[in-house]
Amino acid sequence: MDLKYVQCPYCLKPFQETDDVVVCPECGTPAHRACWKQNGHCLYENKHASGFVWQIPYSKEREEAEQKAREEEAERKRAATFGSGNGGRDTRPDGMPFDNEYGNYASYTTGDHGEMKPTMRVIGPDEMLGDFRVREYGDVIQKNKNKYIPKFFIMDRTKRNFVGNFAAFIAPTLWSAYRRMYGVAIILVILQFIVPLAALDSVVEYYSEAATLARQYVMTNATDEEAAEEAMAALMEKMPEPPVALQINHYIIMAIHVLMGIFANTLYKRRCEQLLSKAKAIENADERAQFIKRRGGTSVIAAVLFAAILYTLLNLIVSIGMQRGYGQEMAEATTKAAEAATKAAKNAQEALIALWRN
Repeated sequence: MDLKYVQCPYCLKPFQETDDVVVCPECGTPAHRACWKQNGHCLYENKHASGFVWQIPYSKEREEAEQKAREEEAERKRAATFGSGNGGRDTRPDGMPFDNEYGNYASYTTGDHGEMKPTMRVIGPDEMLGDFRVREYGDVIQKNKNKYIPKFFIMDRTKRNFVGNFAAFIAPTLWSAYRRMYGVAIILVILQFIVPLAALDSVVEYYSEAATLARQYVMTNATDEEAAEEAMAALMEKMPEPPVALQINHYIIMAIHVLMGIFANTLYKRRCEQLLSKAKAIENADERAQFIKRRGGTSVIAAVLFAAILYTLLNLIVSIGMQRGYGQEMAEATTKAAEAATKAAKNAQEALIALWRN
């Protein structure tokens, strides 16, 4: 039993390594042998009948010493794995500089006042990240793994559920499709268009009226820039208010961008873990590697297909409204545009289904 920084319950003096210490056979309370003989019984004898068991009391000095020992042990293991030297940079066991393939990881140590201080170190391919090794995550991520794995490490070591993702914030649907998270991408498409489609009549009416006013501006007799600006200002004053459905949809889209910017890496980490769990069930190593290669990585084709779907849906709604607004003279041309958009949407859907099955 390590009794460093622990006091004798009788004399209240800290135990030393050279002290003669005895332990109560009933509850395990330690004491100096001389103190025990002087008192003739355990200090907590009256608690024995209730099943009392002595526990090492809290000590700030002991906690700091244990923390220091853990850090020294972690450093020892790191040096045993990667070696030392090379100006303090992590190296492989053979002394060669580590290639930094998996990126830098911000680990944390405790400062003098209890604050968390970040320190940078290189991530090794055989280090554990949850239930899987870093190189296994790298096999799934493939492109830009040296950027995502450090983020996964920070999330895992600090128990945080989010680390910002700027690409997912800017284009959440396209990023999800690019990272082969097709289920997430489909849900985002539905969320972005479910309200406008549910209130299609009011949305179409809005675009129809806007198209009619825009046509009046196009047909204005303004011959100079100043007159054109006045005509545009008059047009904007007459523009209708967007329907409630479009206003609600605007806030939904904003929420999607913000939430994906915050939690996209969490979703991606879980997707990698799910894929690795499925691959773990494949006994043949070559088949397992092929499965991960096929299902992991990125897909530019999927991103383009989802971009086409988003554009087609938006263009379809707007074109119907413009058809009503521009009148009979534009009806035939707009109808053809709508038919082309519908056909493009169908082709994109079929291609997406085929990609999903593969």
